[in-house]
Amino acid sequence: MRHWVELFQNRWQFVRGITMEDGVGCNRLSGTPPRTRAFGVQSELRKSVEGNYKEAVKKLNSLQSNPSALAKARNNETIEGNAKKMEGFIQRAGMKVEQLDDLSIIHVSGTKGKGSVCALCESMLRASGFKTGFFSSPHLVEVRERFRINGKPLPQEAFTEYFTTIFDRLEETKTSHGAEMPAYFWFLTVLAFHVFLEEKVDVAVVEVGIGGFFDCTNVIRKPVAVGIALLDFDHVKRLGDTIEKIAWHKAGISKPCRPVFTVPQPMGAMKVVMETVIECGASSIECAPNFESYDFSGVPLRLGLTGKHQHTNASLALQLCKTWIENYRKETRNKHKNASDFQLVNDSKWAVSSAADVGMATAKPFVVPRYFMKGLEECYWPGRNQRIKHENVTCYIDGSHTPQSIQACRNWFMEAAKEEHCMLDRPIKRILIFNTRSQRNEYNLLRPLIGCRFDGAAFCPNITGDAASGKSADLTDLSVSTDEQLVRCQRYRAAFEKLTDEETQAGLSLTAQNESVDSHNCLWEDRKTTAKESSVADVKETYAGHFQRTVTEVLPTMSDALRWASAWADQEKDAVEPTGDEPTRTPRQKPHIQVLITGTMHLAGVAIEAIDPELIYRPGS
Repeated sequence: MRHWVELFQNRWQFVRGITMEDGVGCNRLSGTPPRTRAFGVQSELRKSVEGNYKEAVKKLNSLQSNPSALAKARNNETIEGNAKKMEGFIQRAGMKVEQLDDLSIIHVSGTKGKGSVCALCESMLRASGFKTGFFSSPHLVEVRERFRINGKPLPQEAFTEYFTTIFDRLEETKTSHGAEMPAYFWFLTVLAFHVFLEEKVDVAVVEVGIGGFFDCTNVIRKPVAVGIALLDFDHVKRLGDTIEKIAWHKAGISKPCRPVFTVPQPMGAMKVVMETVIECGASSIECAPNFESYDFSGVPLRLGLTGKHQHTNASLALQLCKTWIENYRKETRNKHKNASDFQLVNDSKWAVSSAADVGMATAKPFVVPRYFMKGLEECYWPGRNQRIKHENVTCYIDGSHTPQSIQACRNWFMEAAKEEHCMLDRPIKRILIFNTRSQRNEYNLLRPLIGCRFDGAAFCPNITGDAASGKSADLTDLSVSTDEQLVRCQRYRAAFEKLTDEETQAGLSLTAQNESVDSHNCLWEDRKTTAKESSVADVKETYAGHFQRTVTEVLPTMSDALRWASAWADQEKDAVEPTGDEPTRTPRQKPHIQVLITGTMHLAGVAIEAIDPELIYRPGS
């Protein structure tokens, strides 16, 4: 069998379907005809653009800080100090902080779903006819993904030009500023503001990096609207080990006289969010209503982002976009054809109880305009609830990295995998590929996945291919070595095996109890079964297949993990059926492989890089 990933073994030679060697490439998933290079000049130009881009990314990577330096810097940070420091970098880059006030910004924080909320906002406003800018993190394949204009990542040439301008300005002024250059994410944030100003976007959607109060994006002083997505435990060493402490950080992006919207939160978090928003002087704080309370004019709506949890994100995005449109209409006196009034839904059932419990108002649902519906349906946000299918392998990719988001990922995967299985006429094998960051509790993240009954589980570093293939500068992480990542993977493997063993023992125990009770209460016409006849040994034999232990592996790269997963299709042996004196073999259908890849956005990124980097641009199958 020609394994799925073998189609991409030479992917390092490809750039958008073109090989540098012979000028012929192919679309690696769809099998569409290759694009050819008409002129040698175009090839040389392309090489030049790529070379300049790679050099820019290498310079950018020089701004990555080691963990000890980051920890030291964070211990000394204050809200005022960070803001002043960021303002200094902005000025050194040739901009004024007042220019940021002229950007029409939607600013979003949160733990789970803030990127999806931003993507939905960008998609709806773009569908409404506005020029959009979107700054997000992290990137999946190339760093330029973080900067999207009208939904598309900056082209390599444009990124290099903007990068060089800002990097050189900061380099030229560092001598008079203590030889200080901004850290990696701080630099990218400065660059984002420069890009949005130069591109003259109508709206800039900005996703917070970490936290809120201390985040460098909090230099934004006059956002049109602020959103706070679902809160969960993440970055606890920096943000705190309680949901209340985390809520304080996340709500810290609220600004005086600016509206804030959030989603239903745990009670303690909701209370802190409301108190913090009020302390920041926001004009209002409202909770987004249930998604089902909006009026879609009878049109069946299918969100571009799959998973029921995306309904919560969509409701928050709808409120943010409505507020932005209303503000635009007020400032421009309705000069845009789609900046019209919104008709509210007159229904008392939209109130959210968790908001009411702390005295927070619930935002009113409204009749959703057709251009908003178009944006919701066409939103594409790779690496989040993404399904990629090729022949007998389907990859389910989601960069979930908190306990709640892993649970949501699990629910999405089980529903989507079951739906796919019902459409197949063959057996399936389920494989998990997992990795996470060091500060996260692997037991809390892995526990929701145990019930998925995986046949195999692979743990690998956030590395795409082997050393011979080369290493993408865009995916370089200087904060951790490959050896350290492999040690962590061994730890994750041990945790997974421990959890599966515990669940198996619990399942066998429960099964034995149920079997004993059923046997005691059952009467058959031709046979009476007593409780003694149903021993634990019988139960173990009966359910041995159901509780079969998952095969686990630690592998060096994502490409190795994908090859290992696809190889499960060849492990089914032909069935032996005796006929007469000689047994015959009946060919069995090869199983369909369902692969769940989750644990961190970085792992989702290397998976997409290994399968097809162009998936950052277009939907998969």
